[in-house]
Amino acid sequence: MLLRVLLITPEFYGIEKRIKSVLEESGYEVIWFENKTLPLDYHSTSSKLKFFRRIYFFLFFPHVRYIRQELKKIENERFDILFSINGNIICPYLLRRLKGKNPGIFSVLYLWDSISMYSWTKIFKYFDKVYSFDQSDSEKYGLDYRPNFFMRSNSPNNREQEFDMFFSGKFNPFRLDVIDKIVSRAKGYNVTYYIKLWPACKIFFHNQLLYRLFKILKSDYSWVRNYTFNYEAIEGILKREYLIANSIGYKEIQIQLLNSNVILDLPYPGQTGYTHRVIEALANGKKVITTNSNIRREIFYNPNQIQIMDKHIYEVDYNWIKEKITFPVNSYFEELELSRWLKSMINVEMA
Repeated sequence: MLLRVLLITPEFYGIEKRIKSVLEESGYEVIWFENKTLPLDYHSTSSKLKFFRRIYFFLFFPHVRYIRQELKKIENERFDILFSINGNIICPYLLRRLKGKNPGIFSVLYLWDSISMYSWTKIFKYFDKVYSFDQSDSEKYGLDYRPNFFMRSNSPNNREQEFDMFFSGKFNPFRLDVIDKIVSRAKGYNVTYYIKLWPACKIFFHNQLLYRLFKILKSDYSWVRNYTFNYEAIEGILKREYLIANSIGYKEIQIQLLNSNVILDLPYPGQTGYTHRVIEALANGKKVITTNSNIRREIFYNPNQIQIMDKHIYEVDYNWIKEKITFPVNSYFEELELSRWLKSMINVEMA
């Protein structure tokens, strides 16, 4: 009998669909629903008015209403495994409902965001296994460490490489500042690049009057600065050749990553885990420039392949960027290929 998996993940450039299909190809029956970030969610450590957000959730239970809606669609289904990525809508109500109908369900949580960014520690007790992509979090909270996965591509790994340097991702002031400096210097070295930044989606208080007020106040608070920059990015006030209105799809990201010589990695401040881009780049023998100095601790760290950039100086070796080299892939990455990565976490024999 096939094991049945309830898969609860964020929507993330279509990666969730690939996870579902790989599980099905591996012999599981899978039902998916979104691990959604609801309006006024309070889990982000940078959330403002957190007290009032909690009061809103306590009084109106938007997460419970969302879960009821999703579980109603699958009320007659039975599951052997719960596999959740991140903890957006994970709560006692969800686990009670699932375990009430599936007493022996094996529950696994994987975090692909750092706890410094999202406070999900209170839900760990509801899971049989908890994994984190962040080695520092794993050590601090006693979690199992597992770097992010990568997905094999059908696109060729272009050894001629159209671009010297690649970056794609959500806009934030830190990333814009770094990229502005790198690009301005890169032009003097004839470095070609594929760089795309897109703003975060509009939030409920995306408002011109609020934006004008913040500009007048000239506040130094980081969240005010982030708000005004994001507003300007969405409205087209902030202009760069690499700043685009909408995100690009995962397939396009993967094609251009393989078509580039060096992959630039700019994780959010405080994040020490590795993005999918870093793992995918190294699994394809690419060179990497990153601000994440934690990578020195890894068994796959090779200083000839990975350059660590100071978070304040942003100095890079442009001659090294242009040098065309493909590195042999460390065998460690075989375990991070998506199908093996999934099996290693949810492979369980049911009584």
